[in-house]
Amino acid sequence: MMNTICQIVFGNISISQQQFLIEGKVLTNDKEPIPNVSIILKTDHKISTRSDAQGSFKLSLPEGSHTLVFSHQSYQSFEGIFRIAGNESNKHSYDIYLKEKRIEIQEVDIKGKKILSAAPSLKTIKLEHKQIAGGTSVAVMTPEVQRLETIKDALKYEPGVVIQEFFGANDQPRLSIRGSGIQSNPQRRGVYLLQDGIPINFADGSFIIGVMDPAITESIETFKGANALRYGAATLGGAVNFNSHTGRFTKGLQAKVEGGSFAYTQGNLMAGNHWGKSDAFLSVSGSRQDGFRQHNNNRKMNVAGNFGHRFSNNIDSRIFLNYSYINFDVPGPLTIQMLLEDPSQINKGIALPYYMGPNIERDKPGREAEVLRIANRTAFRISANTDITVSAYYQLIKDRFVFPIVLSTQRSTGTDGGISIQAEHRMDKGRLMVGFLESHGNIDRRGHINVNGLDSYMFSKDKLNAVNLTFYTEYQHRFNERFQLIANIQAVNNERNSEDVFPDPELRPWYSHTSHKYRYFHSYSQSLDQQFRSVNPRIGAIYNAGRNMDIQFFGNVSTSYEPPTFDELVGTKVTANINTSPKEFFAIKLDKQSSTTVEIGTRHENTRYSWNISLYRSWVKNELLEVKDFVLGVKQTKNYPQTIHQGIEFAAMGIPFQGILYPKDQISVKGMYTYSDFFFSAGDYEGKKLAGVPPHYLTAAIEYKNPGKFFVSLNAESQPLKSPIDHTNTVFQKPFTILGMRAGIDSWKNFSFYVEGKNILNRYYASSYIISDQILLPPIPFPEFTVDNVAFFMPGQTRAFYAGLTYKF
Repeated sequence: MMNTICQIVFGNISISQQQFLIEGKVLTNDKEPIPNVSIILKTDHKISTRSDAQGSFKLSLPEGSHTLVFSHQSYQSFEGIFRIAGNESNKHSYDIYLKEKRIEIQEVDIKGKKILSAAPSLKTIKLEHKQIAGGTSVAVMTPEVQRLETIKDALKYEPGVVIQEFFGANDQPRLSIRGSGIQSNPQRRGVYLLQDGIPINFADGSFIIGVMDPAITESIETFKGANALRYGAATLGGAVNFNSHTGRFTKGLQAKVEGGSFAYTQGNLMAGNHWGKSDAFLSVSGSRQDGFRQHNNNRKMNVAGNFGHRFSNNIDSRIFLNYSYINFDVPGPLTIQMLLEDPSQINKGIALPYYMGPNIERDKPGREAEVLRIANRTAFRISANTDITVSAYYQLIKDRFVFPIVLSTQRSTGTDGGISIQAEHRMDKGRLMVGFLESHGNIDRRGHINVNGLDSYMFSKDKLNAVNLTFYTEYQHRFNERFQLIANIQAVNNERNSEDVFPDPELRPWYSHTSHKYRYFHSYSQSLDQQFRSVNPRIGAIYNAGRNMDIQFFGNVSTSYEPPTFDELVGTKVTANINTSPKEFFAIKLDKQSSTTVEIGTRHENTRYSWNISLYRSWVKNELLEVKDFVLGVKQTKNYPQTIHQGIEFAAMGIPFQGILYPKDQISVKGMYTYSDFFFSAGDYEGKKLAGVPPHYLTAAIEYKNPGKFFVSLNAESQPLKSPIDHTNTVFQKPFTILGMRAGIDSWKNFSFYVEGKNILNRYYASSYIISDQILLPPIPFPEFTVDNVAFFMPGQTRAFYAGLTYKF
């Protein structure tokens, strides 16, 4: 490194003074980086700098003793004397640890002056979660030291979140939170997805989960059940919110490349900066992989950017722009015997009496989707205690889905838009929030006959229109520093209107893959308008225990509500022969799904130990469960009168050992356990378990880390008991346990590096399956043909290794 020379002139005397580099990191007590820390030379405030997004800082100082002041609004200031002297490198390295301010909760919630922001900091987000009387969690993304290709990579250790790989570790996993929407194949409803607090779901409630890229996200919030009411959501599954990086908190340029098994490659470039009252952030990423199975290619691209400007202390605004493109093959299910013999193969149709399933080689199922989204979020300070936040969004959708079972393709093009207004008023002992949401969407959807993976003749054409109006309010009253009550109520009105605009609905074509001939079936117009309404109250309480009031106990009673999406309301049926395209088209009337939930729990977080535990029981009425059957080629949804969803959501982290080989090294352990007991309490299947969610799901990891140098960890994922794949509980997914590992360097100069192994023992297992109402066998003259000869199971990924390298400019 070249030395810099500072020249000082006194009269006619010129003195050259050598400069030395002081560098280091500003960290919390649990060694998390603190960005945006002000670092000032006490004797000359012109000599200053700030820590970047990784907590790193650099400052040039002359030889001698200097007092530096480290300050941040959320941490206690630190003042230290640094003695600078020459050495071989002419630089000095330090790690500075700041303690959290004890008035954080009061400062954000009631007493302090809340900072106005259209994009809150990670610290503010975590503090807000402490004001929710129910199960929530915040996962911070670390793409520098791990693979984050799918949402499962991101939320693997979050309590209550069960994510099953569905199409070979690509971008359509099955997400379950308390069982909501899990029965759809593949899952496209049941959870309210948001980005920066603005809805991502289409207006009918459906979503494409693969368009979200956790690798370019700063953090992901999970709100279980009605704990998402502050966003206006009241689904049984709750909400998942993806928070973007901003130039206000993420400065500099970062480049990352990844590669690994099955021709996986990924590249990402992120840049952020702030100047004056403005800041900007941009991320571009792309990935591809061939997959571990035949017909398993996957391509993805994401462009995300935002620009923020603080017009004054009373107005802060941010514009978001996102473009997502995904294109992946669907390799489809296998019989259990085929999976155990060779999970990389695909089903090639019907070969009686040996196996029966979709013909993947011929029909080439897959999905290609594009979503372009623009949104704005603006916060206004009306008075010292009152803020109003206004959000608006608009998105364009193109989606082509080639189904692996029903021999048809579905093309959807449409637009969605909406606006939300939320007002917050802070009082001496309480806080009141009032909100309004409006969203609407139009989709043009066409059904085509699938002939060798291509769109043949159209047999259905619908104009789908959805409108949603939601009002909600929340009042939080603090009796003292330890105890507070929170009450919510939501009123909602939803419209789902489907108009059949097929030119001649009495002459719809169908195709036989056996005779290779086209014919017609008769179906009258299937237009149907439906409206759903609900009022959903919730009341909860929080008690802060312990000397530092950092142990929370909470409980709540709430109601939830979910109307059906167009995927449930409009469907097709093959009827008698699986080798034909659909020969029946229908629109059906369904009731809304509703539930009442009781929840209790506790959470705690400090520098060495933390936990997050929730126990809940939900009484669900008219649950929306999808029926899919190979033999009839049917995809249809029904209301089931009464079901029970109950379970335990548990996560814990601890650092039992520190200072083992080095002064700051440590061994940490973390684990997540989700118990799901879902069963029918009435109706035809009374006493049977609901298919789709494993009764026990566990993840765990143990890691050795020398901060700022290297780390190595071993992790495990397990479903220790069998899980039913049909509601009659006749066929089961087998238990499995798989191991993984990760090692790397978290910070060396400007580099980070990792290597990661998944399923390192190369176990063959079913990661998920086709969920059925009841399993019917075809009327064929093969007495030895059983359910084991039908393809239901999705193979989990075999052994794979990945490596990533990140450089920060």
